[in-house]
Amino acid sequence: MNRVNQVILASHGGMSAGMRDTVELIVGEVPNVHAISTTRDETEPITVRAKRLLNSFDPTDAVYILTDVMGGSVNNDMLTLLSDFPSATILCGTNACLALNLASAEEPLSDAEIEEFLEEARGQIVNCNKLLQTAANEEDDDL
Repeated sequence: MNRVNQVILASHGGMSAGMRDTVELIVGEVPNVHAISTTRDETEPITVRAKRLLNSFDPTDAVYILTDVMGGSVNNDMLTLLSDFPSATILCGTNACLALNLASAEEPLSDAEIEEFLEEARGQIVNCNKLLQTAANEEDDDL
C-alpha cells in the first residue's frame, strides 16, 4: 500500500484556498492538498470539516495540518483534533514555501526534515527593502 502525505491548509477566510491555488500553479495538480477555512457566515465548524477529511484518509497516510495564526481560533481548533488523530502533525505560521515543500514531499517526514522545512519557510520572511538597501550599500563599499 502506498503511503501518502496529506496536507490540510487551515486558515481564517480565503487564505488556505489561495495557498492551495498557489501550490497548484507552481507544481500542478495536488490531490493530497486540502483547504479548509473558517468564515463569518459558516454553517459548519471548521473542526467538523477537518474531521471529515481526516476520516477520509487512509490510516497509513501521514497528515500535516498547516494553520495561519498561532493561538488563533483555527490553530486552537486544529489542536483539539489531536486527541482523536494523534499522528497528525500541526504546523503553524504557514507560507507558500512550507506548503510547497509539504505538498511535494513523497515520503512521511522525520522531525528533522520538518524542522528543515520550517527553517526554510522562516528564511522566506524577509524585508526586501532592507535587503536591497544592504545590497546597494555593499555595492557602494566595493567601489
